[in-house]
Amino acid sequence: MKKIVYFTSDFYDRHVIKLIIDKYNLNEMEATRRFILSETHDLLEDAENGMMCYPAHAIFDMWEAKQATGDPRNSINIKGC
Repeated sequence: MKKIVYFTSDFYDRHVIKLIIDKYNLNEMEATRRFILSETHDLLEDAENGMMCYPAHAIFDMWEAKQATGDPRNSINIKGC
């Protein structure tokens, strides 16, 4: 696996974690833990998946799809492509 560059990962981490905090009223540590340890984050870190072309809101939607359905690929953002 070829990982995305650290500043790209940092950008997504900050934005998606903020969205999780805002929507689910979690503290920063819990929101960070949930995102960083998620399958969605694993997919994002793999440069070969090309997920860094998606906006942060789409990555957040993929994370939510994983929480609801068990698979981040069930996101409307992926199904719509």
